[in-house]
Amino acid sequence: MNRPRVLITGGSGLLGKALRETAPADWELYATYYQHRPPINGIPRWFPLDIRNAAAVERLLDRVSPNVVVHTASVGSVDEAERDPEGVRQVNVVGTQTIGHACARVQARLVYISSNAVFDGRHPPYAEEAAMAPVNRYGALKREAEQWVRAHVPTGIIVRPILLYGWPFPGGRENVVTRWLTRLEEGQSVEVAEDVYSMPLLASNCAEAIWAAVRRGQAGVYHLAGADRVRLVEFALATARTFDCDERLVIPVASHRLGLRAPRPFDTSFVTTKMTRELGVRPIGIAEGLAMMRHARVLAV
Repeated sequence: MNRPRVLITGGSGLLGKALRETAPADWELYATYYQHRPPINGIPRWFPLDIRNAAAVERLLDRVSPNVVVHTASVGSVDEAERDPEGVRQVNVVGTQTIGHACARVQARLVYISSNAVFDGRHPPYAEEAAMAPVNRYGALKREAEQWVRAHVPTGIIVRPILLYGWPFPGGRENVVTRWLTRLEEGQSVEVAEDVYSMPLLASNCAEAIWAAVRRGQAGVYHLAGADRVRLVEFALATARTFDCDERLVIPVASHRLGLRAPRPFDTSFVTTKMTRELGVRPIGIAEGLAMMRHARVLAV
């Protein structure tokens, strides 16, 4: 029996790294990167890819002939989408459409990674069927891509993670925890929103749920989140404690004082019933997740 083949777009990102590390051992894994190839060989096999290039996407999928494509590649900056909405749309929407068309061509299942940013944050907690009402252009583009997937890929899986954190590849894009640690461990203060709530999600916990959805042949929308609903400043304080940094360096501020280009929703907390009941995956809380990050750092030394 042939082993399932999975292609991960954006495999050099945080979630791509976690998917690689948690992938079923008996599956063939392939992954793409855009500009910087991760400094690691072996599984998966790596391919450069610009998802805006339809011909290149078709050539790669024809070559790999995957059973499943986990589409994580995107511009992840909320403020960049506000600054250059059309440029980001070419990646986050048109690129998703290009991947979707190529999946249909080779009869591969599509897993599309969306975002909690499709919600306005005024009526939490949000179940999968809640009405989408983004407050910024990044969320609006994610909604547009979701709507296309729903209309054109009825067997697809739409995954909405919330505030992913973990260790990226060396030189990879930072997340809130690694960004805080860079400053805290140098003795520098960090200003963190005291009025924004989230349910931080360890990247490996997210990846585990994605693999569960793929293995079980699921379709539809899934909300993936950590176990704890906390203010961002509480998450930053927990990060400082876990890594033995000075908690006094964490400065609570109102979010409007952070000078962000795009507005942010105040509370997009999720209902995670489908994650636990349908996928059989336990959400991990911030204490456990941060401890796992610390342990991974010790092992890497």
